[in-house]
Amino acid sequence: MAAIDDDDNPRSVLFISSVWPERSSSAAGVRTCDLLDAFRSSGWTAAYASSSTPNDHTAALQQAGVTTLECPPNREQQLSDVVAATQPTAVVFDRFYNEEAFSFRIRELAPHALRILDMQDMHSLRQARQAVLPGTPLDQVLACRPDALAPDCLRELAAIHRSDLTLVCSPVELQLLTETYGVPASKLVLAPFFAPPSPHAPAAAAHEAAAAAPAPGPAAGQAGCPGFAERKHFLMIGNWRHPPNLDSARWAATEIWPQLRAALPEGHQDAELHMYGSYASGAAQQLHRPKQGVHMKGFAPSLELMLRYRVLLAPLRAGAGLKGKVVDSWWHGLPVATTPVGAEGMTAADAEEYLAGVTAAAAAGRAPAAAAEDGVIWQQGDGSSSCSSGSGKATPPGSQASWGGLCGATTAPDVAASAALLYTDQQLWEACQQQGFQLLQLLYDRQRNLQRVLQAVASAARGLKQRRQQDYVGNMLWQQQVRSTEYFSRWIELKERAAAAAVSAAATAAGSSSDGVKS
Repeated sequence: MAAIDDDDNPRSVLFISSVWPERSSSAAGVRTCDLLDAFRSSGWTAAYASSSTPNDHTAALQQAGVTTLECPPNREQQLSDVVAATQPTAVVFDRFYNEEAFSFRIRELAPHALRILDMQDMHSLRQARQAVLPGTPLDQVLACRPDALAPDCLRELAAIHRSDLTLVCSPVELQLLTETYGVPASKLVLAPFFAPPSPHAPAAAAHEAAAAAPAPGPAAGQAGCPGFAERKHFLMIGNWRHPPNLDSARWAATEIWPQLRAALPEGHQDAELHMYGSYASGAAQQLHRPKQGVHMKGFAPSLELMLRYRVLLAPLRAGAGLKGKVVDSWWHGLPVATTPVGAEGMTAADAEEYLAGVTAAAAAGRAPAAAAEDGVIWQQGDGSSSCSSGSGKATPPGSQASWGGLCGATTAPDVAASAALLYTDQQLWEACQQQGFQLLQLLYDRQRNLQRVLQAVASAARGLKQRRQQDYVGNMLWQQQVRSTEYFSRWIELKERAAAAAVSAAATAAGSSSDGVKS
């Protein structure tokens, strides 16, 4: 199979996942689709294989020029057919459990293909925080880190070490991986969100917006942004099937909103809380309380509705990774009232650290993307919201002077007070709106972030042989005695083959018996 950096051969990337990416209902889906678009725009052919049944999201990929294939786990022949059809020079595993299920076969079927893990968020960190959430102060939840005895953490770290390159969404998690868990920086690249310039940003950014590809949301070229007086009500949005989102909705409806409503001064007491999102059924629908001003609106037909609201309320108490709802809000000029969890990895400190990396690269005579080839150029992350491994404490990040909203509240009364302040103080609101636009450009510039990822992929591919020869931990994990997931998968396949053969034999025997009776 051709090497990835061989210009005489076509470059092909194969994404493998248990789900089809949902651009309309999850930040992870948007990010995956953006990565696929970036590969295709750079001359790659792109394919996406999933173990899920094809649906409308499958059709959307096909319309975008991505080849789609079905690929159930524990089926060697089906995966062999997928590899034969796509001839991948790079394979991206969507989340660590898909790396567990498919990487050992990819290693056999496409040994020269670059194996890339896309973490999306750090699953074990999110799970650890969710587990300690009940009754735990928010600053302690934020400081929670899975230890060396946490099975999911070990599985996730093993997947990272087995892979040639790992895409990390959050700078906080990148720092955690390198400093606490000892992952070499050369195996990681920061791959956050990829936002096009907002047409709603001030005129200073208009020339960038004009040069960019049409952005999602409002019609391309739409100028200006609704101001403070033109907006009304509070907005919550998210995938309600995601536990941290559902928890935040419950907390908002039962504890925060009554206090927030009471804190609003005269002239603002008609404000309502509108909740939008996918999978709003069951528990989420129980939060619909119109008499109390809480309205569960269901699926959002378009993010353009953000232009109507004055404040995004995102009282997250658990979770990991970056928050797509925050990026979408800033893109639409909507300030955010959240917690340190909601703002983690998304503060001005992250922008300053990134710019420091760019400056250092320029001083060394290298472009930022070239500097990325030597390792991660944006490693520090959110120093203000993350604790060191030994401190056990977390400092609430950001303020109205440094963030696109307010993000320091850790209790229901404090969240209510900060949201009420942001809703009623026009000067503060306008300052936060502009800061949101600035952070959007500094942290999530589409062209810069995608270029960093593609450069890291190219760099890893050019030195793939040497990289693998020097990867002692990764090679250790491929030894037979620690490859339990592979053998478990092979056992499942053999078991299912035996069961299918037994059913077939029984059917054949029944057919023979029936023929004997008829004769």
